[in-house]
Amino acid sequence: MPGLETVDESGYERVVETAKGLGWFRVDHRTEGNCLRLSLWNGTEAELLAITVRARKMFDLDADPAALDRHMNANGALSEIWQRYPGLRLTRAWNGFEAVFATVLGQLVSVKFGRILTKELMTAAGRLAAHPRTGITVNLFPSATEILSSDLLEVRTSAKRRSTLHALASAINHGDLSLEATQDSIGLKRSLRNIAGVGAWTAEYAALRGFDDDDAFPATDYVLKRELKNHAALNLEAVRPLRGYAAIALWRHHAQREQP
Repeated sequence: MPGLETVDESGYERVVETAKGLGWFRVDHRTEGNCLRLSLWNGTEAELLAITVRARKMFDLDADPAALDRHMNANGALSEIWQRYPGLRLTRAWNGFEAVFATVLGQLVSVKFGRILTKELMTAAGRLAAHPRTGITVNLFPSATEILSSDLLEVRTSAKRRSTLHALASAINHGDLSLEATQDSIGLKRSLRNIAGVGAWTAEYAALRGFDDDDAFPATDYVLKRELKNHAALNLEAVRPLRGYAAIALWRHHAQREQP
């Protein structure tokens, strides 16, 4: 999220709203302890606990590498790919609400331009605030109400996609669409696909990144379709309920091959 998230060589930072106003947390890689360290500023102990739980999901810290290896290595064509990239984790977004809107904006565009469009959405509809650490003015990610009250013409996407953003926000505001992290993923994906402009790729990718669905698989993704064609013997049904890990392995495999 532009302005709200920062990644550097040793860690990840995120601006969050707390009981005390705006705060931020940081996750650092600690080489000496082979672990991650989480620190929170301007938050309460209860918020630290909640953020710790979410950060564990974001970095997939509860994954069992040995169990994943056994599962993936038992699946023929996938085994060879999986063994090339030991230690893969399935990373997640900070929350599902942001993930859904960012995924819609990422339809049929590059990852880089999808981020630009997300920034434009935040600029068009999000509230201005001072970054709690740097003091730099940033836009917070807009609420459903704020998206509904904005025309979004500054967001350089299609009119149809802007309409989808408004439809999503309206469904959330009226209680027709729940984005609770604990809900049934199959039901969530069904509800998302009831929104005009939300197809299989959007529902599956949002579930994968925003709602911790280990079995979500956006099969219509351009790269995944190419990889599945190149590995015709790969039986996705045999990978259940961990097809999300197959997706990240195939994405990584494609990216590795595309490097000059």
